This record gives sequence, structure tokens and C-alpha cells, in this order.
Amino acid sequence: MPPRAVSPQPMQISSWQQAELNAARWMRHWGYTDATAHPGGPDSGIDVRATGALGQVKYQAAQVGRPELQRFVGARPYGSTAQLIFFTGSNYAATAVAYAQEWNIALFTYRLDGAMTPVNDAARRIQRSSAPTVPTAARNSETVGVQTFWQRNWRVVAGVVLLTAPLGSIGDEKTYTGPFALDVLKFVGILLACWSLGTFLIAARFGKHVSLQTRPFRAGIVSRPGTGPATAAGRTPGPRPTHERTSVASPAQQDGLVAEAARLLRTGSKQHQVDKILRDRGVAFMDRGRILTEAKKLNKRS
Repeated sequence: MPPRAVSPQPMQISSWQQAELNAARWMRHWGYTDATAHPGGPDSGIDVRATGALGQVKYQAAQVGRPELQRFVGARPYGSTAQLIFFTGSNYAATAVAYAQEWNIALFTYRLDGAMTPVNDAARRIQRSSAPTVPTAARNSETVGVQTFWQRNWRVVAGVVLLTAPLGSIGDEKTYTGPFALDVLKFVGILLACWSLGTFLIAARFGKHVSLQTRPFRAGIVSRPGTGPATAAGRTPGPRPTHERTSVASPAQQDGLVAEAARLLRTGSKQHQVDKILRDRGVAFMDRGRILTEAKKLNKRS
């Protein structure tokens, strides 16, 4: 898109025909070079046509509402992806602005001298696309080179100054007032502070990321094979069940566990023994309680 450094000249708007012609010249300025208005032609809801954009112009004092934008969207040809641009000499209702946001309609208002003002983000994007891209002729190339050098390398200069600053403090009677041990601690502190900041600035200049965070020390206690309490007692260690297990998969499986728990209770097994058997099978705590309760009820009924 060619650069367009100069905006359209002022144009007195005193009729709806002039408003449409003004909208067309602004659309050409924004890059729609074939934008054309046909004042007096058939009113199809489209006042300005261009490759990639369609415009509608309202020459009225009344506020533009949502219905006007809905009719504008409906006037766009089926399947068209052209940018919709709406112009008015008044203003827009809040519902119209919200609808324009939803349908990506660029909203502009124009003054009687033809100047355009964007109302929403879509309009501002179109306006930015026509910003001047030609560099200013009066800019001195040597000055640009100097500014670019300092903008790129000020961190290096500052870093070098900080790296050498501690050496300049040696012998300063106001800083090092004694005793000797305290002066040494002061020098070490100044050295570390200046070198840390200087190194950080130099590293930042060359795109290096210096991490000032320390990772927390993590330690874990892991039992070695053969040293657990079960092994020490001469027993074979088995898999240690987790505190919470998955619930019973289906009602049929739960009924089977209830029947087995009832049989174990009838044959003399204690409740805590049956609970341990269920826990070793992976039955969750709440499910074990329900199974034992149902097993007791089943034994009472029988």
C-alpha cells in the first residue's frame, strides 16, 4: 500500500451528496483506491463501493442506532467479506457501537469541513493503516547513528562503570573510617553490589537472562530395600495400600463384596479383619463402611 502522508483537503459538507463524495475520498486515502460514490443512484443501502470495502453515509442530525447498522449488514452481498465502513455527521448509540464491535464495522463521524474521526477499534485500525511511512527529510543521519549507538549500548557503558567503581573507592577516607576489618567488609559489599548490577546490565545488553532466584533445596527420605519395619520383623513386605482407593466399579461387584463380607462375619471373622481384607482389595473407606453395614443387615435377615 503506498504511503499517504497528506490527509484529504477540507471539503465543506452541505448536502448528502457531498457527504458521500467526502466518504469516498477518505476511503481512497485509507487504501481503497477505487472507492467510488454514486450520489443520486438507486438506494441499495451501499453508498460507496470499493474493492474490499463498502461504505454507507448518513447525512442526518439524529443519532445512529443499531437498526441502521443491521440494515447495512443485510445490504452486503451474500458471501462478501468486504470491510463495512459507516459514516455519520451525528453520533452513535451505545447499542450501535456494541453491534459494530460484534460485526467488525468501522464507525466514523465527520465534521462539516469533511474531517473524519474514528469511533471504535475497527475504525482506528483503518486510520492507522494510512499513517505516514515516509521518514522526515530534516532528520540528520549522523544524529540517528549516534542515538542508535547509545540506545543499544548504554547498558554496556553503565555496566563497565559499575565494574570499575569499587576500585575508585579505595582510599576514600569518608567511606573507610576503620577499623581495618570493617573496611574490608565494606569493600567486599561494595564490590559484590557493583559487580552484580554491572554483570546484569551487560548480560541484558546481549540478550542473556540472569536468574536471581535460587531453587529451594529438596530432600526426600527413601527406605532402602530390606530395611522396612516388615522386613525387620521377618515378614515379607507387601504392597502398601493408599489411604483412598477407587470406589467399587459396579453395583454387581458391590453386591458380591457384601455377600463375601457377610459370609466372613458368619464364620467368625471380626469386623476389623473383614475391613482389612476389603482395604487390601482397594475398596475406599466410605465404601467399606457401607459394605460392612449391608453385610450385617444381610446376616440378620438370614
